[in-house]
Amino acid sequence: DDLGRAARTDRSVRGVPARVLPVAVWHTASMGLDLWLSAIAHGACQVWVLVTGEEAPEYRQALGEQMAVAQAILAGLGYVGTHLALIEARDARDLGALDATLQAAPAQGVTQVAAFAAQAAKRDTLNLALTHLLAQAPAVRDEIALPDAGSPYGSVQVDTGRCTLCLSCVGACPQGALLDNPEKPQLRFIEDKCVQCGLCAGTCPEQAITLLPRLWLADGGKARKTARVLAQTDPYHCVRCGKPFGTLQAIEAMIGKLAGHSAFQGAAAERLKMCADCRVIDIHTRSGEVRITDV
Repeated sequence: DDLGRAARTDRSVRGVPARVLPVAVWHTASMGLDLWLSAIAHGACQVWVLVTGEEAPEYRQALGEQMAVAQAILAGLGYVGTHLALIEARDARDLGALDATLQAAPAQGVTQVAAFAAQAAKRDTLNLALTHLLAQAPAVRDEIALPDAGSPYGSVQVDTGRCTLCLSCVGACPQGALLDNPEKPQLRFIEDKCVQCGLCAGTCPEQAITLLPRLWLADGGKARKTARVLAQTDPYHCVRCGKPFGTLQAIEAMIGKLAGHSAFQGAAAERLKMCADCRVIDIHTRSGEVRITDV
């Protein structure tokens, strides 16, 4: 409103351009990546967020991180120009700078506008926007690198030399992006579900997991929706009955760590290589074992 009044009284102020549609929101941080990219998909060429300087620094930092991710995605898809910007105008003293900023050249938009509606789940809205932007993209790459901070998409890299397939990360993943395989020792991953929260990396006892922020677009974006194997190993077989239990790396790592422990010497060390049933049988059948009745 102040900018409009200034434009009527001061010829040097051009006011809000005709191509700019002001939209009031409850809070500048109430909108994010999903709605910004949806706006671009629906025909907007740029999204500018106006802040007043009264917002908490954490909100501004989060907005900046999200804008960096959105801009990286659009640039990776071949859309030319700066599509997102954070503009600050504290009061009437900043109207001159605001007026100059609003005269920026438009960025490249889509040739055909989207027809989808925003969904209740932000992730669903974001996926719809990405699908349309990908279909209209001037240039498509198999992979778009995203900033480390604020990325909602990405992969995880597993150091197979350190991973023991304990599957702690599977239980920690809130999105179900990391999966096991009930048929064989495998760690599988569905990239489309990953939100780069980092819980898997923080949970891994071997510190074998590293986050890789990116947008994987191979096979038209279908590849990231398919489970792929990140790590696998052979099962460890009981030395007594041959039944598979645990994984080769996990059992070998356990044996190595307990090799110098006084409680796991001789026959006790050999039991580490047995399944649960055979350990019990061995304890009760092996002569010379100390029993509670002997104490």
